[in-house]
Amino acid sequence: MKRCYSLFILLLISQALVAQQATLSEREYALKYKKAVQLFAAQQYFEAQSELTPLTHRKYVNSMVPYAHFYHALCSFKQNKFFETRIFLRQLFERFPDWDKIDEAYYLYANAALSDNYVDEGMQYINRISGTALKTEVENMLYYHFSKVTDRTPLKQLNQKFPNNVIIAQLLVDNIQKSRTASKEDLEISDRLTNIFNLGVNQAINKRTNSIRDPKGTVNIAVLLPFRLNDFDASKSNRANQYIYDMYVGMKLAKSKLEAEQIFVNILTFDIDRDTSLISALVKDNQFAQVDLLIGPLYPEANKIANNFAKSNDVLQLHPLSNNRQLIINEKNTFLAAPSFETQSAKGLEYMKTQTIGRTVAIYYGNTRKDSTFAYAYRDEAIKASIEVITIRKFTKPEDIDTRRRPSHIFISGSEESFGGKVVNALDKKKITSPIIAASSAFDFDALSLNIFNRELSLIQLDYVNRDKDDVKNFRSIFFNEQNSTPSYYSYWGYDILLFYARMLNNGKNQLRRSLNAIEYTQGYTLDGFDYTNGANENQIVPIIKYQDGKFIEVMR
Repeated sequence: MKRCYSLFILLLISQALVAQQATLSEREYALKYKKAVQLFAAQQYFEAQSELTPLTHRKYVNSMVPYAHFYHALCSFKQNKFFETRIFLRQLFERFPDWDKIDEAYYLYANAALSDNYVDEGMQYINRISGTALKTEVENMLYYHFSKVTDRTPLKQLNQKFPNNVIIAQLLVDNIQKSRTASKEDLEISDRLTNIFNLGVNQAINKRTNSIRDPKGTVNIAVLLPFRLNDFDASKSNRANQYIYDMYVGMKLAKSKLEAEQIFVNILTFDIDRDTSLISALVKDNQFAQVDLLIGPLYPEANKIANNFAKSNDVLQLHPLSNNRQLIINEKNTFLAAPSFETQSAKGLEYMKTQTIGRTVAIYYGNTRKDSTFAYAYRDEAIKASIEVITIRKFTKPEDIDTRRRPSHIFISGSEESFGGKVVNALDKKKITSPIIAASSAFDFDALSLNIFNRELSLIQLDYVNRDKDDVKNFRSIFFNEQNSTPSYYSYWGYDILLFYARMLNNGKNQLRRSLNAIEYTQGYTLDGFDYTNGANENQIVPIIKYQDGKFIEVMR
């Protein structure tokens, strides 16, 4: 009651302060809203709420107001302020009961209620969701919350209370089936629920195969990367494959962190380069079939052998660095740790829609195959989004800039650090000032003048490290104490990859897909985390940065 009263007073004060402020024009409102959304994307939730609060005042009735209410509530949710989330959403329901995104608001309300253990209230709001678009998300949310209930008695009570809920039924059936001491009555409940919901028998549980992992067991991870030990020279720190060693050091530090969480990992390292002889011998070893996850290989010849082995033995495979979506097409157990070029393009286009009102794009790319692959992926995603591609061409000289039509925005794909600066200078000479989004690899952050970043230029930077983040500061300190040097991006990446997949596998391989679908995993990692929701087999988090107020900040991910 005290918390409710305090929040009520806070709301009154906030509304009183807002009422004293001058009314914003529609353009001013839109700019303030856009700034708030950028802060939200940068995970600056408190700052985003400060921008959103005046936008939720009753004096505003434009089409963005319900979105401001929703984002305000979502900021509270992201800060684990579930009670406040529900209060702010009730304001949204009162003012905009017919909002076309109301189902998403009901979903958020239910999630907040369940997070605060208000099960009845959460289920009431789930029942308000009228459409089917969120069906999978709702099921994943229910699984996430109710899978925490491990005792059979409360699961049975939940089933009695919500007899038509298939997720609760499945969790209860799984609980009974994996028990060695289930009573006759419980087995009858399992059979009845299986028949009612057509659940079928979970064969992995029924047969008690090795695919079900004791949470206190050991996760076996094989690292199949090109260490090139025959050429190793400890005195050299600028090896061509230094990034492999940096990743491995990060993985070893993650192993120590996991042990503190009572998750035990075996890291099995193998020097797998282009030569296929070692990987061919490994896959014939019966002991190798006990691994849970393969990280790598990097090269196609070795990967083909490893992938066939993984499919034949129900082993997961992770490509730690690749952006090639072809590697995961029709591959249930193969994953990309980083987003594909297609996903980067889609997220880039989604962001640019907030930066420009037009629907045309010009695309310029560099000399490498990667440059053209990314460029054509962006073209294809633009076409899907009904954005007209007015030109796509390889840039080698200023005359390559198309001046016939001014595009709404420009995309630059380049791997050489000097490439982006050349394209921007050519655009400036042609007096083309359209907003730009580019691959960060096209720019040399050390050599270029910062003036080049002061224009409307946003960068897709997968290796972005927020050095103000507490997890980053802690990791840097541990790394320096262990290695007497500062970590590279690859050390952070190796650390996060091992942490994430070991945590997922510790819950059991048979639960992996549900765990991945449940939520984005952004907390407890040095970088931006992992998002495999909606059945994705690639990480859907795409950091987009921009130079503002003298530093690069993340404006979307």
